[in-house]
Amino acid sequence: MATKRFTTALLLLSNLAAAPAFAADAQSGQRIANRWCASCHLISPEQNGANTEAPSFASVATRYNSKELALFLTSPYPRMPNMTLSQPEIADLVAYIRTLGPKRDEPEPLEKDEKPPEPRRG
Repeated sequence: MATKRFTTALLLLSNLAAAPAFAADAQSGQRIANRWCASCHLISPEQNGANTEAPSFASVATRYNSKELALFLTSPYPRMPNMTLSQPEIADLVAYIRTLGPKRDEPEPLEKDEKPPEPRRG
């Protein structure tokens, strides 16, 4: 399991070098959220229902910064769908989630070619 996550993260990071620099697209991120996340998470204020065990995207946006979200999405929680998102898709999804949180003194959302932080070793 850990080897699969490492391989996935390595592949995502290796693709970053070849990816052109584009700003993340929150609208694309919302489409990704609708496809992969809305069955469990409350992804927008307009959504009528969600799984009560899964945190809302507004809550996630309040608790985590962009880099933490991107790192999480490279190897999501085991109970989440087996979604393999490209680095641009991760950047778009993070950009969308960030639109739901409070404005904080933090860097702009990830660029599509920006590497997520290294996992903490410990």
